[in-house]
Amino acid sequence: MNKSIFDQNAVEEVISRVAKLNATDNAKWGRMTATEMLAHCNLAHQSILKAPKAEKDGGFKKWVTKLYFIYWMKEFPKGAKGPGRFDMKDKVDISLFEEEKSKYKHIIGKYAKLDQKLSGYHPRFGALSHKEWGVFVWRHADHHLRQFGL
Repeated sequence: MNKSIFDQNAVEEVISRVAKLNATDNAKWGRMTATEMLAHCNLAHQSILKAPKAEKDGGFKKWVTKLYFIYWMKEFPKGAKGPGRFDMKDKVDISLFEEEKSKYKHIIGKYAKLDQKLSGYHPRFGALSHKEWGVFVWRHADHHLRQFGL
């Protein structure tokens, strides 16, 4: 597998990259502002860290999608869409940038220090193992940092 957010070096890399983000930075693709992207990631991370153990696997289609995105692709594509509940477009004021950035660094830092295994259900991929969550979170963070040229 590839990089995992459970590796302290990966966490430090993400924090170092996000530290360079400014409220006025423009995205290379997508519709979100830097503040909206941080709020989107924070909401997703909170959901991931609190997710209960998956009760179902998700079926064949989600399994194939998971294989493709987690095992075969090296990075998420530019047009990848997430679940609507994490859409922050026009829902976060730019004045909250520093607060969202600080929250992001704090939440991302939790992954390398977890005392439990993640095994929640992803809406697009179905049940993910702890290792798969590590890869997914890394790729999600990397995707959005690349979105802003970081």
